Amino acid sequence: MILQQPWFLLPALAFVLVYLLWHNNDSNDDWSRVLSPALLRYFSGPSSNNRYRNPALLVAALACFALSGPSIPKSVNDSSRHSEAWFVVADVSRSMTLNDIAPNRLAAMRDTALAIASKVSANSIALIIYAGDAFLVTPPSFDTHSFTSHVALLDYGLIPVDGSNLTRALSLVLSITESNQLINSRVMILSDSGGMNNRSQAAVTRLQQSGHRTDIVLFGSSNTSSSAPFDRESAAKLADAGGGKLVVANKLGQLDLSSLSLGKLTTDSQLLTQTGLQTVRLQNLSHWILLLALPLVLLLFYRQQQ
Repeated sequence: MILQQPWFLLPALAFVLVYLLWHNNDSNDDWSRVLSPALLRYFSGPSSNNRYRNPALLVAALACFALSGPSIPKSVNDSSRHSEAWFVVADVSRSMTLNDIAPNRLAAMRDTALAIASKVSANSIALIIYAGDAFLVTPPSFDTHSFTSHVALLDYGLIPVDGSNLTRALSLVLSITESNQLINSRVMILSDSGGMNNRSQAAVTRLQQSGHRTDIVLFGSSNTSSSAPFDRESAAKLADAGGGKLVVANKLGQLDLSSLSLGKLTTDSQLLTQTGLQTVRLQNLSHWILLLALPLVLLLFYRQQQ
């Protein structure tokens, strides 16, 4: 048996001790107040020396024991802890405002994020944005409405620091997956290849070693000026290091997400083979404990009626 709130045992034990040690004189009427003890014994006989324990103390003890949450484990074969999440890592740096694809890279990125959210199904989804720094906008949640509402507001300038610190964004993903003990998570980087370097590749490799997949969705064109980031080769290496795929948007901002297999869910059998994923389900017994107090309550009511 497992006690979910074990500190309630202390008052329960106190009530039991008081019940055992403290006795009340059996005086169901008020004769003891008007007659001397000797005269009362003469009229009522030796039964007047009987003493009884107060059942209200036992009722209080049972109530405290019920509050301690006595529970027994149930079968865990039909359940597993939710262990998957999708992370959309969105680039909101200055280069995403270029219009080499219609209408611009940032607008195409927003549309892609919304398309990803429409395929999230039973998974939770989170939004992380980055430029010169990175921030968690929405934590992993099943509330896709909140996610899509924040995606619609993505724009350059949300992060006052210019740059493309993708490594910082990936470190946020890694921190969240570790703190929430997630496995098989999907990380989708929506960018124009800004910040894809050796440090971000090391971060993606660490995510992949922890069981998480990283896909890259690339926006931009190689026909733009040399100062604008669009490195398809670096994006391909990053996707390969993360065990994922590289998808490149065309000049109209359109792309095919089918290669990312977003609709495929991990089966329950696959989850249950993972170490530590089986949940402990408890059956609370408090209501049965309270039922044991019912006869004592009836006894108290009976004595009050005498």
